[in-house]
Amino acid sequence: MQKISLLPLGFIGTLLLSGCSGTTKSTSAPAVPLDGEALAHAKCVACHNLEMPPKTSEDEKAPPLYTVTVHLKDWIKADTPTEKRAKFIAFAKKYTLHPSREISYCDKKSLQQYGLMPSLEGQATEAEIGAVAAWAYDTYDQMKMMAIMKERNRIAALPLHEQVLETHDCRSCHVYGNGKLAPTFKQIGQRYGEKGIEQIKKSITQGSHGKWPAFHTPMRAYPDLSPEQLEGMAKWIVKEGQKK
Repeated sequence: MQKISLLPLGFIGTLLLSGCSGTTKSTSAPAVPLDGEALAHAKCVACHNLEMPPKTSEDEKAPPLYTVTVHLKDWIKADTPTEKRAKFIAFAKKYTLHPSREISYCDKKSLQQYGLMPSLEGQATEAEIGAVAAWAYDTYDQMKMMAIMKERNRIAALPLHEQVLETHDCRSCHVYGNGKLAPTFKQIGQRYGEKGIEQIKKSITQGSHGKWPAFHTPMRAYPDLSPEQLEGMAKWIVKEGQKK
């Protein structure tokens, strides 16, 4: 079982570090709802990993938001989903402003590891806390994570070049452009051949412009490919050039 923080929504504690930006209610117009996702990404990443599936580390200051949220959902009991969501948000507000061991859902081991969060009273409003809590409740869901993992496993099972084509927009210019927006993969493979694999890899990771006079749209860089994906993509392009 993953570690669970004492802070069922302790991620809001990072709001203490830099304050919160919200919308001031105007007398002439209704207040704009606070963006819980923006608050979480701006204020929580200093302590909490926001990814789904979550990432953990030995020196983490607090557990991932996914872990905190999913376990708190399990612990809070309610008759309906609507009631559970309301209880979740209410608890987040109460605990963040007045944290205590008595009301915490956290186990003793997690309490010892992460400690008790400081109160954010005077540092964050209930509305700000509620916005982050609502976003977390709606975002971090076990069924959603299972779907993400299923898709990742599907991609991982594909040949290396197909992994790249499935997760990037290469086809937009090199396939669907029909040789008008950018050279086709076959044209690239024919031009560079086996000896040009390193040049192809360089163009992929660093981008390219001006190497094909007939095409004026620059190719943006794709530095996020793994070494294996990069090698597989370049070799596949060369093979495309060898086709008749």
